[in-house]
Order: sequence, then structure tokens, then C-alpha cells
Amino acid sequence: MKLTVLGSGTCVPSAKRSASSYLLSFTNNRLLIDCGPGTLRQIALSGVDYRKIDAVFITHLHPDHVSDLPGLVHALSATPGFKRKKPLYLFGPEKLRWFYEDVILNLLREPDEFKIVLKTCPKKVHLFDLDIVSAKTLHSPDSVAYRFESKDKVVVFTGDADLSEELIELASGADLLVADCSFPDGLKKQGHMTPSECGKLANKANVSTLLLSHLYPTDVPSSEFIRQCKQHFSGKVIVAEDLMVLKIQGILITIS
Repeated sequence: MKLTVLGSGTCVPSAKRSASSYLLSFTNNRLLIDCGPGTLRQIALSGVDYRKIDAVFITHLHPDHVSDLPGLVHALSATPGFKRKKPLYLFGPEKLRWFYEDVILNLLREPDEFKIVLKTCPKKVHLFDLDIVSAKTLHSPDSVAYRFESKDKVVVFTGDADLSEELIELASGADLLVADCSFPDGLKKQGHMTPSECGKLANKANVSTLLLSHLYPTDVPSSEFIRQCKQHFSGKVIVAEDLMVLKIQGILITIS
């Protein structure tokens, strides 16, 4: 299993970080988690073929998490010389159905060659040999987190989220936890976590590796984010960077 960080940033424009998006690859499947502005360009820069994306999981409908989804549907429908046959699965909160039917289909027609299979977040679904679980988070009325579990690996994405018991339960025993770490300690904003809160979450959930992401522009260095986090968590802590690739092999996670 491999995770490519397409965007480790937020709604605030940054020359360093694109908006939220991650690509989870395993066997012959590719799952996109969030699709913020700039995602399609980041996919191209990563060297991944956007035409092979199987499913998109949206955590919530804020623009920095969903605004490149119309572009992805458009690209899959209109790339010269390419006709997609397999369905594209879209998962997200109930509001995603409104976004697809009332926004995307008002901009674009329904794809002719392939189906869009839209599913609002079930508590649990089995897809591509993965058990996928969603849980409500403390951020916006429609925000959710996701847990992707194979036979021997677990990856959890908090999306935008504040610390909660539901999030601790969802992240339990994860090999890799990708966590909203928007602001350093002392600049706490409701609906987001600080490094210390991310550390408490990882510690209580007994995760192996913690990836701090969804980072707002700041003068605070990455080393300080790690220091604040490590006061509460003794496991491995990584600060996300755009186009970072993490290979998940058993309990070993390597960066390339």
C-alpha cells in the first residue's frame, strides 16, 4: 500500500502546499481522498495516471476539499482518445449528492461512456478488498473521517476534525494516521487540531505512525510541530509535504 500526499495545505493559498488531497494506491486500485483545488495538477506532477483512479472519498464539502471534483469528472469524460469503461465511485456525506446533481451536472452532462456510482457515507462498506468505515467528525455539519482496512494494514484520514472520542475509536490501531494539524499549540481554532491534540489522538488510539497535514501557512518550523506532538505521542511523527510518498509495508513506513 502506498500513500501520495497530493496536497497538504488548506483553503489559504500557498506556494508550498496545495489544498487537501491524498492518493491511496494498492494492488491495482487507486483511491483519491479529497479533491481540493490543484489536485489534478498535483496528480500530473506525481506521475500517476488520473485515468486509473477508481474512487473518490470526500470528507466534507468545503471548497478546499472538493472543488477539483468537477474537473476530474470532466477530464475522465473529455480526454481525447480515451474512453473510460469502469465506473467511478464517489463517496461522501449526504451533501455530496446535491453537489454532484445540482452543481457538477449543471456544468457538465452525465458521462456517456462510464457510470458515476455515488454513495453517501455508509457506516461500513467493502470495496476493492478493503473494509472502509466512516465516522462523523467535529468540524462542519457534514464532515466525516475515513478508515481503510485491508487484511494487514490500516490507514485513517481525519479530514478536518477536532479531537473526539469517535475519532479515537475510528483510528484505533492504525498503521498510519493522517491528521488535521492546522495550527500550532497556542493558536487553537475550533474544528481543527493542534500538534498536541494530534499527539493525544495518536497515543489514545495506539497508532504506529502519525502524519501531520492540513497545515496553514505559519512561521513555526516543522520541527516545532513535531516537538509539540511528541510531548504526547512516542511513535513516529512526520510532517506532510506535497508529493511526499509513504510506502506502508507491514509495520514499516518509508518515505520516498
